[in-house]
Amino acid sequence: MSENNAGAIDPATGTTLSHHNPAGNTEFEHGKEGAHNRIDSKDERSIANNLKDAERVEKLEKQAEEEAAHTRPTDAARSHGNEPSRGAKIDEQLELEEEAELRRKGKM
Repeated sequence: MSENNAGAIDPATGTTLSHHNPAGNTEFEHGKEGAHNRIDSKDERSIANNLKDAERVEKLEKQAEEEAAHTRPTDAARSHGNEPSRGAKIDEQLELEEEAELRRKGKM
């Protein structure tokens, strides 16, 4: 390969971009969008890489569920500086009552 065509240069570091992340913590994040389709049978990733990717996706989904569980119905309106709707206030009140009931029963 000629020196003029040695590969793409990362503007932040000034080094040649590589397909491998030396830190090793974002193995599947460095590819272009749509570079790997997880359900594509002709994708040439190894089984080990497919398993790692499946674990990563499962972890991300679990984190998203946990974050969604911690949000209240009135949070969105308040974060935008608005008064929550009557329905959102009622929903939040019902959630708080259900949590209190579960705690009283010892299930939470």
